[in-house]
Amino acid sequence: MQDRGAVVYEELNVLPEVLVIGCGTEGAAVALAVSESQPVTVIDNDSSRDGISLIEGKKNITVKTGIKVMGLEGFPGQFLVRFLDNGKHAKQSFGAIVVALEAQPSYDPAKYGSVKLGERILSLSQFQKNNRDYAGQKLAFILGQADQDSLLSFATVLSSAIALQEKGADVSILYDDMKVSADDLEQDYELARARGVNFLKYSGDLQIITTKVAATVLYWEPFLPQIKQIRLVSDCLVLAEDYIPNPGTADLAVALDVRTGPGGFFQDDNVHFLPVMSNREGIYFAGSCHGPIHGIELDKEVETVKAEVGRFASGKIRVPALQPQVNAEKCAVCLTCYRCCPHHAIEIVHDESLNNMYHSAARMNPLACRRCGTCAAECPGKAIQLPLYSDQEILEKVSKPPKLVAYACENSGSLAAEYARSLQPELQANLQIVPVPCSGKIDALYLIKALERGADGVMLLVCHKENCKYVWGNERADKRKEQVQRRLAEIGLEGDRVEIIHLAANQGNQFNTSVRSMVDKINQLGSNPGKVIK
Repeated sequence: MQDRGAVVYEELNVLPEVLVIGCGTEGAAVALAVSESQPVTVIDNDSSRDGISLIEGKKNITVKTGIKVMGLEGFPGQFLVRFLDNGKHAKQSFGAIVVALEAQPSYDPAKYGSVKLGERILSLSQFQKNNRDYAGQKLAFILGQADQDSLLSFATVLSSAIALQEKGADVSILYDDMKVSADDLEQDYELARARGVNFLKYSGDLQIITTKVAATVLYWEPFLPQIKQIRLVSDCLVLAEDYIPNPGTADLAVALDVRTGPGGFFQDDNVHFLPVMSNREGIYFAGSCHGPIHGIELDKEVETVKAEVGRFASGKIRVPALQPQVNAEKCAVCLTCYRCCPHHAIEIVHDESLNNMYHSAARMNPLACRRCGTCAAECPGKAIQLPLYSDQEILEKVSKPPKLVAYACENSGSLAAEYARSLQPELQANLQIVPVPCSGKIDALYLIKALERGADGVMLLVCHKENCKYVWGNERADKRKEQVQRRLAEIGLEGDRVEIIHLAANQGNQFNTSVRSMVDKINQLGSNPGKVIK
């Protein structure tokens, strides 16, 4: 058992150099920021990216094109990246990796009545590349038919409208719901109105008619229901687009062994990973590779990434030695821990001094490991123990349990229980909360021991689905609950004595509701007949 006040730290040698994948303007922004304190290599498979001219020849920055990442070995601080370099295989080591592959605009004509792009009708990305002088002309932008889940089109259109209006154009913006809920967007909206930009709200479908001399939009005004349609005529009509992942996203995700999320973009849809984290320590996301974002958000992400990779700048990093420890005598090298680790933090080491028949054992990298304890709970031979949360330490807390025991994730259930205690303290009189670093650490043994030692019921308080700080700890906990319920049924005990509850940290009321529900269930089932300790 380890004293919580006597944590030992390890100093690890790491490589300062950072790999940035993506030579667009977003990758260039990352490279310029990081290069202020450490060397950066920026790669891309395409030699025509917009950001190359911004970083070529800059101090501490190396730019390479015609490069595709094929695979990754090692751990944070000592990643070994395998490339296909203009058709030739190559390898290079880096301390950290930043993915900055920009999302691609995609025009879907079906969202605009199958209208085709042309001289009078441009997509937003076409308009941004257009250097025409629109002074004295009428322009209209349409928002809301595409890119409904981000603010990028709204931010782009607002800034463009202000610039056009100031240069003498007559600008109108058609919108169904004006989204200005990010930094500076509301100010841009107010400035656009002050400059004379027309904001026209529509509802329902739009009809677009084009001729050689004009583009016309027919729309319904929600505040003027007595008018069937309003006609807006412009010299040029600009249509917002959707954004899709960079074409290289899927292959790169496989090569780096990182997870993707909604729409095929990088990063799980998980609040714990925002804004730049991946499921692997040392690999970060910046910019629209994980969904379309506008400039202010990108600036914040660049600063966050700079701070994260800045830990490697000195060539050394100090971390607490709290990663799970492996008893080599018990390790059968079954690879269960290796397969279940959500952070790719485990390697199999071979050493003649290791006291087992294979002279091999699992080892958790102290920098890659996030100390969730999932590996310890999954190990069939009980060869792995997590410092400060060993099996002995946890089971000692339930030596004489009250009626209910709740194993609670410290990132959700434990905090919800603390909040709930301030609301209805009496409700926890016969409830024992046992905190764990992640619900993935809740071993099936803990549930059985709590019942064996006198509890009438056991609760697992876990994060909401797809919102686990450690990727899938709550999913592992759910499987163990089902495993224990099957075992209870085999010996004639009710599986309902074990229940899993999904909570967020601020859901104290939901916690109390769940406890009351569990108490009612236990009262119906009666006292646990399987108690060893009466």
